Amino acid sequence: MELLTLDNGLRIITEKRNDLRSATVGVWVASGSRYENTKNNGISHFIEHIVFKGTEKRSASDIAEGMDEIGAHVNAYTTKEYTFFYTKALDYQIAKAADILFDMIKNPRLDENDIETEKGVIIEEIAMYEDDPSDVCYEANEAAIFEGSPLSLAILGTKESVSGITRDDFTSYMKNMYVPERMVVGISGNFDEKKLLDLIKSYFANDRNTNNFIKKSDVVFNKKFTLKKQNFEQTHIMLCFDGVPIEHEDLYALEVCMFILGNGTSSKLNQRIREQLGLVYEISSWLARYLDTGYIAVSMSLSPDSEEKALYEMLSIVKNFCENISEKELSRAKEKLIASLIMSREQPQSKLSSFGYSQLLLSKFVEDDFIIDSIKSITLERVIEVSKKYLKLENASFTAVGKVRNKSFYKKIIDGKIKENKS
Repeated sequence: MELLTLDNGLRIITEKRNDLRSATVGVWVASGSRYENTKNNGISHFIEHIVFKGTEKRSASDIAEGMDEIGAHVNAYTTKEYTFFYTKALDYQIAKAADILFDMIKNPRLDENDIETEKGVIIEEIAMYEDDPSDVCYEANEAAIFEGSPLSLAILGTKESVSGITRDDFTSYMKNMYVPERMVVGISGNFDEKKLLDLIKSYFANDRNTNNFIKKSDVVFNKKFTLKKQNFEQTHIMLCFDGVPIEHEDLYALEVCMFILGNGTSSKLNQRIREQLGLVYEISSWLARYLDTGYIAVSMSLSPDSEEKALYEMLSIVKNFCENISEKELSRAKEKLIASLIMSREQPQSKLSSFGYSQLLLSKFVEDDFIIDSIKSITLERVIEVSKKYLKLENASFTAVGKVRNKSFYKKIIDGKIKENKS
């Protein structure tokens, strides 16, 4: 992966792959809900939608038909920290696809009628997420643990905030966020390097650097107890602990912990709670990581009748985790983690996405060999050390969504497990 930085600060990453017959072009923008406020919440995601509605010289149908005519794929997604636009096409068509993509990002027409129409689409999208207990639980959890920080804001925004966004809001927000120092352009695959670089420069080289760089902030993890009653068939439960940001010395050891604890069918949580007891269909543990913070989550969906037993078992496994890790489990987790990394990197789009993300937020590449060597070096003692450091039930935040019981029901189980075996 090569890096070129233009005079205005725009970073361009390229990976030439002559063995391929296609290429992917991506544009990362440090634009997400953590840069918003309650009034314009959802605007980053709204921009992701509105750029597909047309540009100064292309209508929405021109964009769709233009991509289809060359067999190209185009899409985008928004997170709390960035928006990613990308297109994939055959090698001899990638310049045409990139031209359409860059035009969408740089010259959206922001038509008033389109904005009003798309508000309805996004409000329906919000309603769809509100019908999913896992999505509702995820949002409720982050709203609680990140209370007081923009990280608590939902990516989609609320129905009220989206309804109030105007054309002037788009113009002002994009002027501040869609600037060279907050953007990365990437190309991976088989492509004409000069042709693509010239195209990128024609769209982006004259933009002015505004010194609006990405900055870390102090984000406090709040220990919360959140219950949200909704008429779902299942209850979704999340147990969360303070975690680590995307660049931290404990990161890879914690990743290994997650594979042992609840990532995959051989994990402790899956083997006990799903395979042996049949209490859940899905249970997992994972890391959420941001530029300056993160958290550890254990989550499961289940019927109300299974809650008490499943929660007790989950808490028992987490509480005793550091005392029951074997060398065999460690070896298996490390191999799974390395295999998932290597296999994902064999997909050019996945590798480009990872490198663009690290370049955008960290201004550097996190090389695969460094990650693999870091994972291989993790010892049993190291895994025990980090699990003792982070997986403390007394510091956990709890969220439940669905046909929830009263607070005392959950508190009794959790507090009882915390006090268990204490002198």
